[in-house]
Amino acid sequence: MNIESQRFGTIEINDDELLSFPAGVIGFPTEQKFALVPHHGSGYIAWLQSVSTPGLAFPVVSAHAFGDRYPDVPVLGAAVEAGLQGPDDALAVMVVLCALANQPATVNLLAPIVVNAATRTGAQVILEGTRFSTREYFALPDAVRQEPATGDRAATAAAE
Repeated sequence: MNIESQRFGTIEINDDELLSFPAGVIGFPTEQKFALVPHHGSGYIAWLQSVSTPGLAFPVVSAHAFGDRYPDVPVLGAAVEAGLQGPDDALAVMVVLCALANQPATVNLLAPIVVNAATRTGAQVILEGTRFSTREYFALPDAVRQEPATGDRAATAAAE
């Protein structure tokens, strides 16, 4: 399948690689199909590109970039409540990155995007009891920044 994107041009992707969000994502309830597009130069940052809206692409960061610091509460309960059945290790967690011009980058650690890697079905969930907010300052740790981009770590995280 070919997806038209304002940011990336035409993206070629197999249908079985698409991510499905039956309830959409917060603020975009009708956007239900996305492609995960790796961000060049980073194994932890990718883009969720809408299949139906060429101008809609969310930058996301794999939870792996935060190491053991995130998430600070279990994700499984929120995932099950959102209809994402399956074992905890089948869930990939990503957070939306906001990087406005001349402003520090922030990430939404309160409401991560969780994807069941086996079914490729996802939902944006709210983590009850977390100490994090929707606007946490973000910078990749030095070890991550210095690590060469080998393959597609963000997509691998979504497929794990």
